Amino acid sequence: MLAVIGENVVDLLPEPNGLYRPCLGGSPLNVAIGAARQQIKVSYISPLSQDAFGTAFADYLAKNAVIYGLDYLSSKPTSLAMVSIDAHQQPQYSLYRTGIADRDISAKTQIAALPADCKLLHLGSLALESDDAPRIRQVVAAAKAKGIQIALDINIRLNAVTNVAAYRAFVLEMLSHSDYIKASDEDLALLYGHIPVTEAAAAIRQAAPAAMLALTKGEHGATLFWQQHNLQRPVIKASRFIDTVGAGDTFWANLLAALLQLGLPDAQHVSADTLMACLTRAMLAASLNIACKGCNPPTADELKQALAQLD
Repeated sequence: MLAVIGENVVDLLPEPNGLYRPCLGGSPLNVAIGAARQQIKVSYISPLSQDAFGTAFADYLAKNAVIYGLDYLSSKPTSLAMVSIDAHQQPQYSLYRTGIADRDISAKTQIAALPADCKLLHLGSLALESDDAPRIRQVVAAAKAKGIQIALDINIRLNAVTNVAAYRAFVLEMLSHSDYIKASDEDLALLYGHIPVTEAAAAIRQAAPAAMLALTKGEHGATLFWQQHNLQRPVIKASRFIDTVGAGDTFWANLLAALLQLGLPDAQHVSADTLMACLTRAMLAASLNIACKGCNPPTADELKQALAQLD
């Protein structure tokens, strides 16, 4: 089972008429949805709000067979993100994160919500805000004590944190506690400054030598580093290009789903061919997502059909 901690955010996406369309999102919640659509059992253990958006999120989770792992709804509001699309069709976010629902939880409550059959805990993105670091440290330590492995998507969001230096420091700290790490080339530039991507990836591997690192590089594909493995896969072109919202989350959800379906093997007991199949599956899922408006990860049947056509 996969447990997920992190933000649920309503993305306000621009429409051609100048109005904004609300879409349910937030990187960790997107990962929960993406993995559940691949028939992975998932529990989401960050709070939802009592407001109308919180009700919509609860319905969205239930519709996708994601368990809401808490027994309360927060009286605080749902977080919002104003999204703009730049000249390269990349989303830019202005986030509203103060006094919001998904941060309204104690370490004790979140630890108690970890499912008994949990094998993997995913977190990252705005869950790594330094103000929340004391809680996250306790939850991660408790999870590891229970034998739960940690998946981390650093997904750097400097414009939404209160203290950039403390945030960077906590992200770097969390690398050493993680078993599976995802980063984009843009994340590495924001985390380490403008050093070459190869040097930044090497720094992550030095901080977490036993961990898998999935490095996504936009149109240049992705690389998977895992101890003796170093695999590269070119991008799989989307049937049509709509936007890249949620593409990284979809990639990560499907890579984690593939690994969970293999029983989370260690690096020494999985072949390069098997890992390449997992990487291909994740990249194809991201390609299918790019052909949709907003984050809309494929279902297991949709991905199966697309894989058959790819072959």
